[in-house]
Amino acid sequence: MKVYLKNDCEELQAGLQALVCCGIEEADEMTADVLVTAEKREAGLSVSFDGKEATIGYSRRVEFFRGLSHVLGAFAAGKSTDVSETAAFCSNGFMLDCSRNAAPKVETIYEVLARMALMGLNTMQLYTEDMYTLDERPYFGYMRGRYTDEELKAVDDRAYALGIEVIPCIQTLAHLATVLRWDAFRPLVDCNDIMMAGEDSTYEFVTEMIAKMRRCFRSRHINIGMDEAFMIGLGNYMKKHGLRPRTDIMCEHIARVQTICDKYDFKPMMWSDMFFHLAQGGYNEATIPEEVIEKVPEGVSLVYWEYYVTDQETYARVMSQHKQFRNPIVFAGCAWKWNGLLPELKHSLSVSRMALAECIHHDIRDVFATAWGDDGAECPLFVVLPVLQLYAEFDYSGGAVTDEQLRERFAACTGGNLEDFLLLDKPNRTTENQPAIGLNPTKYLLYQDILQGLFDRHVDEETFPAFFAGVRDELRAAGERNPQYRYLFEYEAALCDLLADKCTAGIAIRRAYLENDRETLERYATEWLPMIDEELRGFTDLFYDGWMRENKAFGFDTIDLRLGGLHNRLITAEKRLLAYLSGEVDRLEELEEPRLFFDNRADDKADPNTFCNTWTRIATASVF
Repeated sequence: MKVYLKNDCEELQAGLQALVCCGIEEADEMTADVLVTAEKREAGLSVSFDGKEATIGYSRRVEFFRGLSHVLGAFAAGKSTDVSETAAFCSNGFMLDCSRNAAPKVETIYEVLARMALMGLNTMQLYTEDMYTLDERPYFGYMRGRYTDEELKAVDDRAYALGIEVIPCIQTLAHLATVLRWDAFRPLVDCNDIMMAGEDSTYEFVTEMIAKMRRCFRSRHINIGMDEAFMIGLGNYMKKHGLRPRTDIMCEHIARVQTICDKYDFKPMMWSDMFFHLAQGGYNEATIPEEVIEKVPEGVSLVYWEYYVTDQETYARVMSQHKQFRNPIVFAGCAWKWNGLLPELKHSLSVSRMALAECIHHDIRDVFATAWGDDGAECPLFVVLPVLQLYAEFDYSGGAVTDEQLRERFAACTGGNLEDFLLLDKPNRTTENQPAIGLNPTKYLLYQDILQGLFDRHVDEETFPAFFAGVRDELRAAGERNPQYRYLFEYEAALCDLLADKCTAGIAIRRAYLENDRETLERYATEWLPMIDEELRGFTDLFYDGWMRENKAFGFDTIDLRLGGLHNRLITAEKRLLAYLSGEVDRLEELEEPRLFFDNRADDKADPNTFCNTWTRIATASVF
């Protein structure tokens, strides 16, 4: 859609130019499809479009671009439209994980920002553990694809032009394993991935982090992390200071970090789970002790994160517990892409509706969706767009968003088909009515070893091959309907093509061995395993293409090692079978080991699917 902005509105010009990747481009008055008048107003968003001319009234810059997406949707449908909206949330956005091997290219972040602007989302948090440079610490982010100051400033500038606030999201206590692995940081270690609280050298380090964030970003907000530091004070700290209450250590550390934030004009927020864990073992039904509430510095916002709960009552209860604190409360939900190779979109959409409704009810006005990349960030980034769309539509409709509205808005803001995107979950749905969320058979059936079969007991031989073949065909057809995102569907289709043959191969080989079916063993060795290896090569190529399209090159080495190792194990399986068939070896002891359930279940459990998102545990029972 070619757009001509009729009135001189300088604050919108750079943002409008940033929407070329979304099919919106500037034109002169004569060649434009749509003539737009922008009007600044006190509150809310209004759009009036008659098919040729549009008037967009906006109170926040990002609302103009959301208004433009309403025009885009109507223009594509050949309709006029009149829209009036008021956002329910003060801030609403997306946290992009840049720290689990996949470091999105700056151009990728630009496209995400453009899509967010069309949706009307106004914050992005960049989760960067060690993914930026510290001038005096060359090992910080070394060989990880860390962002330069210029890259971070460029992202901030692009976001600002679109009316989006980029909030730095760092770690100032735990989740620093990739930093603390280096000898240069050994003096800062308490235990595991946790820094030593109370040490001047720690706060010098934190000062460098926060000073760098101030140099790179406009925002006055900063997420200082501090989640899941369960072992704080139990390592080198305890050796030096003895055993002290962990709540005391935690709150003393927060106070010192807050002082640094104050110095650099930042308002900090942090994940809230540590207070609940230390006080009552998690988000349970107990009341938070007053002495814990009193110790938490009031200037720090607490971020309640929840990705798993599927009942609205729990959200209500835990939000009420958070309200016991004297601190501002922020909610972080899920745009789930961290259980391996695929997203969990339907679950994310379902629980997001519950959580966001409770946020409005409890007057929590700052929310964002998280997209973590656990165990190597194997899942592509743009699969989460439907969840971001829901966050936006829930916001501007006050919660009254129908499936049809979501579908239409998704098409307008992304160019994608929502029903097709929801197919991206399907390869993990090998059975109906699975007993738990997040089960990930595509990951463990991909990486498990042909000869050792740690997950063979979690395969239904009769149904799984046909299931994967059927989903493969659905995905390929969906890719044709979504050309801009075809790579997402082709990647998964290739995975299904591979799994249709691989998922039962180890079971069949072992059965043939135990039954002395030498003909079947020979066919696997000479025909079927080479065929599976060829399918693996095709999948690897598509994985590579998608990764390099979205991310910097760093981090793909892990994927190469995983898929390359799988390739080598297929070759080894061929060699072992041929050695047995030729009489070079008289037994294959790998195939004589009994096959156990990976999750120690009883034999009578109905659904075969299980969960494991740790490659080292999937690939082998041996020690890495």
